[in-house]
Amino acid sequence: MISNYFTLLHTANLLHQRYARTVIAEIYSQDKNTLSIVLYTPEPHTITISCTARENYIVARSGDFRQRKNSVGLFPELIDKHIESVYISAADRTIYMKISGNQWLCTDMFASKSNVMLCDDRGTIIDAFLNKKELISTKRELQKDEQIITIEHILPPRDRFPTEEFGNDDFLKLLKKAVPKLGTTLANETLFRCSSTVNEKSKISSLDSRVRGNDNDLIFSITNHIVKELLSLKDISPVIYFDEQSPVCFSLLPLTYLSSYRMEQYDDIFIGTQKFISFERSTSSFIQKKKEIVGWLTKELEKAVRTIRAVESELSESSRAEQYQLFANLLTANLHLVTKGMKSVSLENSYIENEKVVIPLDVSLSPQKNAGRFYDKAKKSKTAKEESQLHLTTLKKRESILKDLLEKSNGINESVSWKNYLHSYGGVVKELGYMTEKEHKELPPFKIFSVEGGFLVYAGKNSANNDLLTFKFAKPNDLWFHARGSSGSHVVLKLGGSQGTPSKKAIEQAAAIAAYYSKMKNAKHVPVAMTERKFVHKPKGAPAGTVALDREKVIFVKPLLPNNEA
Repeated sequence: MISNYFTLLHTANLLHQRYARTVIAEIYSQDKNTLSIVLYTPEPHTITISCTARENYIVARSGDFRQRKNSVGLFPELIDKHIESVYISAADRTIYMKISGNQWLCTDMFASKSNVMLCDDRGTIIDAFLNKKELISTKRELQKDEQIITIEHILPPRDRFPTEEFGNDDFLKLLKKAVPKLGTTLANETLFRCSSTVNEKSKISSLDSRVRGNDNDLIFSITNHIVKELLSLKDISPVIYFDEQSPVCFSLLPLTYLSSYRMEQYDDIFIGTQKFISFERSTSSFIQKKKEIVGWLTKELEKAVRTIRAVESELSESSRAEQYQLFANLLTANLHLVTKGMKSVSLENSYIENEKVVIPLDVSLSPQKNAGRFYDKAKKSKTAKEESQLHLTTLKKRESILKDLLEKSNGINESVSWKNYLHSYGGVVKELGYMTEKEHKELPPFKIFSVEGGFLVYAGKNSANNDLLTFKFAKPNDLWFHARGSSGSHVVLKLGGSQGTPSKKAIEQAAAIAAYYSKMKNAKHVPVAMTERKFVHKPKGAPAGTVALDREKVIFVKPLLPNNEA
């Protein structure tokens, strides 16, 4: 209701009362779609006009708030002129400032079509805040002088007030159509005063039987009373209604239909409007933040569930380790029954009486090498199973935490409870990997991992990125890794901070990352060169990614990413 006709009417009256005959010092904009007018009274005061659809308002307060670096001056022709009067249009939500020199600053408060325009005495637009090119030299309706707003400007006569229509169910829509300046909030209040039943959310569910019997005199009478009450307000103390901590409504007078809500009252329209906007922004911020985090948690839970299914499927495959071991053992014990070139062999199972086992063979291998092949398969399968089981345990723990966080976020509908939630669980959410948009933008442009002890490891993405990582991002004492004798990523383990010295495992994990992002990724063990960054230099004229080392230590590792990134 901050841009309701009655709010703007009393806003115009208060602006006139405080600022008529004051001098315009400057007009500027430093926030999108927001205009500020600085006046000397004689101390500086600022009128702020927001032309943003969701925040359509006018407020005034003492002080000059211009930031010289991020603002632009506007309406230069009005500087040093004075405001003669401020009033509202009798027809619509337009506030006029009559300026010395026979000019009018017209502020249309029409949501997304809001604007501030300067007109001459013929209604020709000579300057505009928004859409200047399209508007300059065009004409608009101009109410040159103030009109005292009476009930006749708001409410049609009784004989022109709808009668038959109010027998329909959509009373709110019909009343707003009959009295457009009323708006949704005041139309609800009017109908509530006629109603007998109201639902939990304070929306009209049924009207008194007198209204349903087409006794529209009741609606007309109550509408008339509310309009007169609003027009006669003098010392206005607006109120804001809250559902817990979330603002529900701004109003110039107490509302019966919201009497069950908490209410706060303020000294004047400007203070009330500023408070309402502040509360709205806080609530909007809360809704957006909750949406982002809950959305991320939901996606991560879905991802965890999918990965758990995949790992469980892998485990069913890796369970063949025992079968491979059996094949290897039986072949070793019966080499005399196997000859090279056989596709398979059927052997007695020495572990289970009267059972034969059919073993597939590689025709190109000797019996001994076929047995060795199954020993290798059994070992790999066993290792894969152990890694998959470890990964599955980690995933199920993550799944449980995600479910718990989502469950605890249910039912949080206002900012204070959400702040408490973030205070209690924000650290856990970050540990799971959530980052704000700002944090994402500030991330270095490399692959990033966390190894034992909380140390961060960075891996280059290509030759140019490797140079950036090594020679621009890494510090002299950071540890530097690269797969020896192979092309691949430069990898840097960052030192410093509160973690102390990285453990042997952390160093091996960093080396394993370098092996993983090299041409030897599929090898069992890879030699990785390690040194401090200060011992890495670039030969003159060498291509991107090519470096030379003054000293190094070689570590043999299995190519692998840390568990939490695998």
